[in-house]
Amino acid sequence: MPELRAERVSKAFGGMQALRGVSLSVERGERRAIIGPNGAGKTTLFRIISGELRPNQGAVYLNGRRVDGLPPERVSLLGVARTFQVSSLFPEKSCLEHVMLALLALRRGQRWWPFTAMARVPGLEDAAYDALEQVGLTQQARQPAGALAHGDRRQLELAMALAQQPRLLLLDEPLAGLSEVERERIGQILMQLPRTLTVLLIEHDLGFAYAFADRMTVLHYGEVLLEGDPEQVRRDPRLLEVYAGRVLEETEAPPAPEREAGPAALQVSGLVSGYGDAQVLHGVDLEVRQGEVVALLGRNGMGKTTLLHTIMGLVRPSSGRVLLGGRDVTGLSPLQLAQAGLTLVPQGRRAIPGLTAQEELSLARQPGPWSVERVYELFPRLYERRNAPSVALSGGEQQMLAIARALVRNPVVLLMDEPSEGLSPAVLQRIEETIQALRREGMTILLAEQKLDMALNVADRVYVLEQGKVVYEGRPDALRSQRQLLQQMMAI
Repeated sequence: MPELRAERVSKAFGGMQALRGVSLSVERGERRAIIGPNGAGKTTLFRIISGELRPNQGAVYLNGRRVDGLPPERVSLLGVARTFQVSSLFPEKSCLEHVMLALLALRRGQRWWPFTAMARVPGLEDAAYDALEQVGLTQQARQPAGALAHGDRRQLELAMALAQQPRLLLLDEPLAGLSEVERERIGQILMQLPRTLTVLLIEHDLGFAYAFADRMTVLHYGEVLLEGDPEQVRRDPRLLEVYAGRVLEETEAPPAPEREAGPAALQVSGLVSGYGDAQVLHGVDLEVRQGEVVALLGRNGMGKTTLLHTIMGLVRPSSGRVLLGGRDVTGLSPLQLAQAGLTLVPQGRRAIPGLTAQEELSLARQPGPWSVERVYELFPRLYERRNAPSVALSGGEQQMLAIARALVRNPVVLLMDEPSEGLSPAVLQRIEETIQALRREGMTILLAEQKLDMALNVADRVYVLEQGKVVYEGRPDALRSQRQLLQQMMAI
């Protein structure tokens, strides 16, 4: 009997279909990697398995028992533990206390009064030390979580999950945001997990996923695209197309016409930033000239979104400078940067609940050539749906709204974060045509994009990020000819 079985699972968020009839079967003791580009539905699938979300259709079985619809605490008691993309710990509590709390959650029938020292619960501290030893954190047992390095926090989360002695462990991007040393250390810990434990892994480091998994499932547009052992998946041409589009098949793509470069509109120099102790960007230098479309490429977790968020003031840099039109805007708030002419089209669209599409555009409107009427000309479908609640729009319509909302602000520099995420091929083509039209009109754009073929089709210049550092700068046509670098970028 499979440890985990999902049958025709579907899930929609408003008008966006995240999963479409996903089925998979995972045997006991199997290591299964779930891979796919941003917006493929991977984390949504994890949230349904763990009980955080209910599917709109389909069923989930754990060891033969149907669990979809059960609350997360019930699913946890049945043997499911998970880690998350972003660490969420109590900064003042020690590592030992975190693991002891995780153990208490599963001690059914045993009462614990919160004002009683956990150390007085028989066997609890010893069991917590055992879990910390399994991940190499015994030396930091008494250290508060807030003082841990980012990699150590990942290890603590893993210790909390393993302490629950799960039948099924869900690992959601455990290597994201880690330094090379941390990735090596935590990768070894994961490889040494007991083979009796069933593991589902979401990971954008495909090299590690290939080494870790017994079988792999590729999700694309919320559907299972292919499944097999790592070598079968690696060699399947559909995987190349999912991550790189058709760039690797093109031998002589027509280069975009070169244009005379304007003055620097946006400059980034020596930028270092991250989240807490997790340093993501390591001295990034970048320039976008007036009227240019510059593409920022690289795999997930390489720092593209962090760079855009740092430029936009959502993340404060620890060093380095950001210049907008020659003016130093480093450290300004997002509001001040928006007033100065920066606008971000965020990853995930971010429709505003309670507002219609028309109301969102009216609230965003600033003086300039881009009016609400003009963006409706650019997106006729958006005009037809202008009175619909924005959260009820389809994924493609929400992306059109996100771009339109940015345009009516009439920005000096437009930042776009993964505009292709989760879109159907037809809508993706429409978004590419839109960026091409904006390029012809002289809009200055910095585009972070995982879809290589689209990015190279619209860009004047490209930068490639690898582990928070710029490893390539040049023209799109020059990059197209470097097949080995392209494959290395996507780890395929």
